[in-house]
Amino acid sequence: MKPSETANPGPRRLLNWPDTLVDEAAFGREQAQLARVWTFLGHVRDVAKDGDWFRTSLATRSIFVQRFGDTLRGFENRCAHRSFPLRNTDKGNGPILCGFHHWRYDEQGRAVGIPQCPQLFGTTPKEVEASLTPVEVATCGPLIFGRFRAAGDDETLDDFLGESFPIIAALWKSPANTHTLTKEINANWRLCVHITVEEYHVPAVHPPYWGMHGYLKRENIGYFRVGRHSAYITHPDPDALARMAAECREGTWRSANYRVFHIFPGFAVSHFRADREHWYVSAMQFLPVAPDRTLVRYWACPSPFPSAVVPPWYDRLLDRFSINRRLRDRIVRYYSDKVQAQDTGVCETLQTTAQQNVPAPILGRLEERIGWFEDAYERAMAAPAPRLVPLAERAAE
Repeated sequence: MKPSETANPGPRRLLNWPDTLVDEAAFGREQAQLARVWTFLGHVRDVAKDGDWFRTSLATRSIFVQRFGDTLRGFENRCAHRSFPLRNTDKGNGPILCGFHHWRYDEQGRAVGIPQCPQLFGTTPKEVEASLTPVEVATCGPLIFGRFRAAGDDETLDDFLGESFPIIAALWKSPANTHTLTKEINANWRLCVHITVEEYHVPAVHPPYWGMHGYLKRENIGYFRVGRHSAYITHPDPDALARMAAECREGTWRSANYRVFHIFPGFAVSHFRADREHWYVSAMQFLPVAPDRTLVRYWACPSPFPSAVVPPWYDRLLDRFSINRRLRDRIVRYYSDKVQAQDTGVCETLQTTAQQNVPAPILGRLEERIGWFEDAYERAMAAPAPRLVPLAERAAE
């Protein structure tokens, strides 16, 4: 887990580019492949009580995650009978009961209640053997990830995240958000990811930071490649990420330096400073909707770690007053929304000429993580065509 020291990447041809940005069929094939990749789904706190559930999407397919006692399970949001959506709001609590014909499912996703089953189907619900398509779910600290597991694919979430696992688990431990945002933008999800994994655009797109032309020198920052993922730290120390992972496992890490961790395909966790000694953590996800549409979800909260810089006595005194915290939260919200709007504007402008996008962009050393992301993308696209594992086969394993 050493930082990259590669030469200028130069021209780079991109797989499926720009087809998946403009063509529904190409986009559909892409999403079928990505459905098998571990993907962020939501927060454990959203399913805190028995029976709690939330609805989201996984590679454009509607799914839901529900708590059954101590167990979290996920299913495609589609009744096995006539494909009626089982969950029609974003969250709730209650049994899995179809609103179309009142088919009822147990925690394994098996149809256990079918009205008039002997009269209409000539057998019992058990013998009908109807079941929901399962979503494999796992947690990283307070975050829930999931995928449609392909036959023979035994990769765990721990394997998938690698050295990022203890860092992601430790960063997102605040009990509540200070800011949330969900919005749909008119741009392809890959365009959105590209702008978040490069720093070259910062001085031009975010005018308050125009002076960073001198600051954003490749030799002054650390880029780290972690399997299919990447990280950026405003510090050139080659051991910064390895040390952070170890200290997060031990619970001894302290907030210092801007850091962002990009988890393939479209999830990012950032650690940034609000002022000299107050730090925040944010998470952002790009959910593909269509070739030219993406749903952006964003959360922010104070960092769960003490600052590496000991605040002076007068700051510690001011921190006792909630108004000071509320003001800081508002400032963080304002600048977060502003930066996102600026990035969104660039992506939406790029989408207007997507059919003309040159298939070989020229990447510089502040854009090399785009190449890493595209390597992971090619790996996902090269996997055998997906075959979802039926529930009966999963139970027999």
